[in-house]
Amino acid sequence: MTVPVYNGYLLLGYSTVYTMFPVFSLVLDEDVTYKQVNRFPALYKTIQKGRDLNLKTFFIWTWKSIYQACWIMFVTVTQFDTSFANIVTVTFSTLICVEMLNVLSEVTKIRKLMVFSIILTIGIYVGSIAMFRQYFQTSYIDGAFVIKVAILTLITWLPLEIIKKVIAKCDPT
Repeated sequence: MTVPVYNGYLLLGYSTVYTMFPVFSLVLDEDVTYKQVNRFPALYKTIQKGRDLNLKTFFIWTWKSIYQACWIMFVTVTQFDTSFANIVTVTFSTLICVEMLNVLSEVTKIRKLMVFSIILTIGIYVGSIAMFRQYFQTSYIDGAFVIKVAILTLITWLPLEIIKKVIAKCDPT
């Protein structure tokens, strides 16, 4: 018999509330100004042809998600001596942090509204922990917990970011 790591409320919260504001801030990202787009419409020719939003991009995003999820679970289960409730608390908190970093690493220019959306999401998450104490091990949340979440977040996010920077530096286009 399998036991789901996250219950329905956490999954619903992740897919709607905790990712809504940061992902919405991706919509606010601008590569160039409106004036530049009107002067040089060829800037978005690749998007018009569908070259940026293709199967390759989909598979890269899917692989990135699977990689991050596997590392979050693997490191938590093998390296942190924790109970099931603590595993839920550590992994879910890491998942939220990684999502925020993924959003920030995809935007061209970080704007005040994007930072506000991330702060709002973190505030909602902290409020959720206070409201849904039965789903989180709140007695476990201390300095060591924050360090575990920070380490786990860096282990899952940083290697992909470094690879992305190296590939971008090597790509002549």
